[in-house]
Amino acid sequence: MKIFKLLAYTILALLIALILYTALAFGLSTWTSYFPKKTDDKKERFIYILYSSMHSDIVINLEKSTVPWKEYFPKLLKSKEKGFISFGWGDKETYLNTPTWSDLKVSTALKALFINTPSLMHVTYLKRISRFRHLKPVKITKEQHNRLEQNILKSFGKEVKFYHKGYRQNDNFYYSKPRNYNIINTCNTWTGESLYDANISVSRWTPFAYNIIYSLP
Repeated sequence: MKIFKLLAYTILALLIALILYTALAFGLSTWTSYFPKKTDDKKERFIYILYSSMHSDIVINLEKSTVPWKEYFPKLLKSKEKGFISFGWGDKETYLNTPTWSDLKVSTALKALFINTPSLMHVTYLKRISRFRHLKPVKITKEQHNRLEQNILKSFGKEVKFYHKGYRQNDNFYYSKPRNYNIINTCNTWTGESLYDANISVSRWTPFAYNIIYSLP
């Protein structure tokens, strides 16, 4: 009998924690946005947030880039001069074993959320982005654009190193700098912090994709 009570209390505690976690995340996206320092620079560059209900990536237009991404990803980009490059950060096991969200195992999700797990960077070449329904354009200045690209580059660590082939021919996985994935530090917090550190207005904590989308200008 005591075992059943303990199990019931444990489940109740987890439900309460989940509700509080979700409420805090929603509250921060609604009320606690970071407003960038004032600047006279014109907003003449676009970056994009490619998102789903669970995950978000930062998408850069190769023609507007100040980073020679082709040098870092020669096999992926090859002779491509136009198009877009998408960057995401996330749990290593989830990335490698979950080509679609329908493939996600409960055990993998729980491990990623409640245990500090290793991470990877996911890089994808996109010829065009008009086909994506869930795509948020964000207009920023040249300085913000440059800072964002540098933030992304730093996420790979001291050097960009290939780890594993991707789901298709247009994407691959790479080592990320030492950083653990967990319920506080999610794939979406990486996106939010990359934007925040580039002086782009966004919720200060973004555990969910909607935190980013709702708080962006």
